[in-house]
Amino acid sequence: MYTDNLIPVAHAIHASPKRYALLLGAGISVSAGLPTASDASGNMIREIAAGKDDDWETVIPGGEKTEICLKWFEEEFGEKATFERLMRKLGITKDNRKDGLKKFIYPLDGDGNPISVPPTDAHRCIARLVKSGMISLIITTNFDTLLEDALREEKVRYEVITEESDVKQMSVIPDRCRILKVNGDFERGTLRITPEDLKEYPENIETYLRHIFAEYGLVICGWSGIFDTRLLQILCANDITRYPIFWCLRDKSVVPSVVCKAISPTRIEINDADCFFTTVEVVLERFSRFEPRTTLSAAAAVKKVKDALRDPRPDLSVPDVINSEADRVVHALKEFEYYPPEGDVIAKDHLRSILEDLERITTPLAAMCAALAYYEDGTYSNLISMTIERLFAIEKPVPEGNYIFHGLHDKETYFMQQLAKMCFYPAVLVIYASGIAAVHNQQLSNLSAVLFEPKYRCHTGFKLEKFPYFDDINLWKTILADQSLITDVNLDRFGKRGTPHLYPLTILKEILQPIIPYEIAFYEDFDVFEFFSGLAYIHGGELDLSQCNPKDPPCPLESRAWVKYVGYIGDRQMTLDDYVYRYCEKIEISEIESSTVKRNLHVLIEASGKYCQFFKIKPEIGFGNPSTFGVTAR
Repeated sequence: MYTDNLIPVAHAIHASPKRYALLLGAGISVSAGLPTASDASGNMIREIAAGKDDDWETVIPGGEKTEICLKWFEEEFGEKATFERLMRKLGITKDNRKDGLKKFIYPLDGDGNPISVPPTDAHRCIARLVKSGMISLIITTNFDTLLEDALREEKVRYEVITEESDVKQMSVIPDRCRILKVNGDFERGTLRITPEDLKEYPENIETYLRHIFAEYGLVICGWSGIFDTRLLQILCANDITRYPIFWCLRDKSVVPSVVCKAISPTRIEINDADCFFTTVEVVLERFSRFEPRTTLSAAAAVKKVKDALRDPRPDLSVPDVINSEADRVVHALKEFEYYPPEGDVIAKDHLRSILEDLERITTPLAAMCAALAYYEDGTYSNLISMTIERLFAIEKPVPEGNYIFHGLHDKETYFMQQLAKMCFYPAVLVIYASGIAAVHNQQLSNLSAVLFEPKYRCHTGFKLEKFPYFDDINLWKTILADQSLITDVNLDRFGKRGTPHLYPLTILKEILQPIIPYEIAFYEDFDVFEFFSGLAYIHGGELDLSQCNPKDPPCPLESRAWVKYVGYIGDRQMTLDDYVYRYCEKIEISEIESSTVKRNLHVLIEASGKYCQFFKIKPEIGFGNPSTFGVTAR
């Protein structure tokens, strides 16, 4: 097999990971010695014939051919062969099904006993492609369990879907490995083996297949398309194809003409499935090595900024590094799809998928801005605030389809509104990462730039005006609005529910790890930043705090500390931890700090009195070195 023949397939998968589904047929298991569905039905009919005479060849002349066996069955019993009828004739029931079918599904030893077979090289390669994040959805006409065996060997979690599965499992979101066994699973449920069985599928499977074919590219291997007549019809009936379709064929096999006319697949010449997937895996590994598809890691992003700061002319290189990364993020966000394809969607899975994709897109930029906020004393504070403002300008998405969300703890319309607000999640990540980094190294100019300089533009009548961003863009309105749903995601992703803050804490800790490796320091800096953010909101907002309830405060005043001490039950007194007091008491303003920074700190000190009065916190916060900015110490 020429490697060049497979480069288009490998390139497509590499360029669009988890956007190609595999459609696998019996050819994928042929090297393991397993029969096709057609062969299995022939084996069952020969067994039935042998019950009439020890020698089935006497009963069915030419019965080595499956089509002759099928014809004999229909003539003998006056009905077409289906899997259920074959099982009934053989005395196989639900109770003894697994053992009763083994000799028709697996190869036999010299005594006629079934032999367990290990996964093939193709199965193992596919399992590794799933593990590496290249593939997440597999459609198979096979009912053996070799693919599942290979995934277990690689310790990859997977979900098997058959026609008996709940429709809630039938998602096209690439958040986990799903194996759709369209003809059933050997160990449970209905099997579709004979041509009569394969003429139709239940509505839930047909709908799921149409969604997959509409949203995914396909790599077809080991499937001729000849016997699975209904599957072929569904494939050809699909009129929306977002990605190319590759059909792997060996020797002189041909793509069915009806398929060529309907979807124009690209023919890929292969020797066999084992060789094909082994070679594809090798090519993908080379692509990953020399043409990395992933964005920068947080550590690499921080290093890039530090290198730029060491440049003889950092005033040229630093803006270029930040702006180039911001360009990439803004472009990706403009193309981002916040709403799922039409149909049934599990809300928790969709939310997790959106969060992970937005984090992947934004992490390098958030780490870069955090590095500037930490290492620089204000030279590039304007660059940080301008970058944040660019992320404010992303337009809110508008739904364009009909969806049914499952697993919601609130109304569906509310969840739809939340998805629209997710467009500000990247801005929140950059704000928090930069602000926490500035707090950690007491870079007050950069903290001021994060809290006071970025403005959110919105229309008031016919005029476009600029406002403080806190009311519209904050942690609670972007990802923490539905606390039950985000804790469901916590459980799936981090293994425990925790409080809603577990999610942003974990993500921001990973982003800031190259800058703040000490976990306890990170948690303290997080709380200090949320405190300062609340003060900036009190100053900049037009809200009358006397009309608000401290047990149900405005979103910008909700914080990890508020959840910890008050929470949603509201039965405890709001408190600030000692490290918040210590941090504020140690603040010092150097002579080089601008008048703007001094004025902003003055504002925070005034707002802290209102903050403490609103939440009834005692003692109130005291700030150090008050003489340098004209404020009397408490």
